[in-house]
Amino acid sequence: MALTSSLYSGVSGLVNMGNAMQVIGDNISNVNTTGFKAARATFQDIMAQSINTARGGSQVGRGSSMSDVAPQFIQGSFESTSSPTDLAIAGNGFFMVSNPKIENSIYYTRAGQFHVDKNGYMVNPAGLRVQGWDMEEQPDGTFEIVGSIKDIEIQNTSPPVATSLATIAVNLDDGAKPVDSSNRLFQTWDGSTGDPNGGLRQNVNYEYKSTFKVYDSLGNTHELTVYFDKELDDPNTQGDERTWEFLVAMNPEEDKSGNADSANAGKLMWGHIQFTPDGQIERIFDISRYNNATQEDNLEANTGTNQAFGDHNYPQIIAFFQPPSGNNDPTTGLDSTAQRIEFSFGAHAQIDSGTNSVISWAPETITTTQYANRSSTLFYDQNGFGAGFLESLSVDAEGVISGSYSNGRIIALGQLALARFYSPSDLSKEGGNLWRETTASGTAITGPPRTNGLGSIAANALEQSTVDMGTEFVKLITTQRAFQANSRVITTTDDMLNELLNMKR
Repeated sequence: MALTSSLYSGVSGLVNMGNAMQVIGDNISNVNTTGFKAARATFQDIMAQSINTARGGSQVGRGSSMSDVAPQFIQGSFESTSSPTDLAIAGNGFFMVSNPKIENSIYYTRAGQFHVDKNGYMVNPAGLRVQGWDMEEQPDGTFEIVGSIKDIEIQNTSPPVATSLATIAVNLDDGAKPVDSSNRLFQTWDGSTGDPNGGLRQNVNYEYKSTFKVYDSLGNTHELTVYFDKELDDPNTQGDERTWEFLVAMNPEEDKSGNADSANAGKLMWGHIQFTPDGQIERIFDISRYNNATQEDNLEANTGTNQAFGDHNYPQIIAFFQPPSGNNDPTTGLDSTAQRIEFSFGAHAQIDSGTNSVISWAPETITTTQYANRSSTLFYDQNGFGAGFLESLSVDAEGVISGSYSNGRIIALGQLALARFYSPSDLSKEGGNLWRETTASGTAITGPPRTNGLGSIAANALEQSTVDMGTEFVKLITTQRAFQANSRVITTTDDMLNELLNMKR
């Protein structure tokens, strides 16, 4: 009988409105949940019953059923925070996290409330580890991702970095006169005296000197000193009023090479700098060094041997801050403890790759000059570091996590991996702001932020819930009224059945 069907139509409405109320209640309860996406319940009618009418065949509906409960993946607003590891995604994508206790357990989340745990891993509040790539420093000083996606680990310490490039720029007084006209600096140097300056005295053996620090592979600091003296107009040395002699040396007591305790202890490199009439470097010539305890190496004649010139086309000095190991590096032919340091006066050599000869010298923006001002150091720098400890973290828009260390280094430690899906609304909710991949959602498309259609990263921010309280309360009212109306269908049908039963009386 149709009255019985009416009862079941009303029941279907009550069930659906109850489920809809549960969806609304879940939305409202998560109004302050980080990264929460509000869900929407939709309904559909049930297959109708066919009946005969004067018109012919007609259909009568049999109630409703729930069509779908789907999260709405729209962008949430950002809440600013004071933690650099609080992250939000601007655009498409999910953070990837993994449970370390379960193999191949990858979850996806929009909640970026992360911190570093006691083991150095970046984790969410539940201890799931954030996924990304390690980063490796390249020869040009940039950082690139290496390997596959893995747990992001933050290094608490920064290992020492041996100096491999040192730059010094000085102005040498154009009006200066040669101090020692009879001896070359490298000939006057005597490392056996125990004097850190090798017995050289200002205004007696040289006109000007500049000292700066470099680091060895253990993070110890050592001082290198560059001595300058103006050259006489001597045809044997090709000198003139625009030519200066230089000597690069270290403290003889720190020299652990075979030269130790000898007159040559501490000598690293020597040569001449010739300037143009405008005071710029024209050429650097007669460059020599010791490449071991007994052999003097003319660098210009051996640009293709033992890497006399480095990657930046600066001449390289060889320093032994540690005793020789006795084992040679097959690439350079030098002892494995020898530290090669490119030394720049602010000009690099242009080398003919065919003949391995120096063609010319090209001054750089920061360079050594000869102007009519007193001799002074304009600039010095080196790329070595001592050991350091992590002081702070930062994350940029590309998801690169950088650590700032007490030794002054800023190191890219890793890059976040993001994932997106063709059908994110078909992901499976796992609780704890987590989602799991399903067959309906499709396979995750992963990549760094700002690639593959993925969004960018905002640090010191958390994505807020997308629940709109006004919308939810309107739905609350309409759902309540719909539930009330369906209950009236049942009570009214019950009254009609009572009338039917009373017909026998």
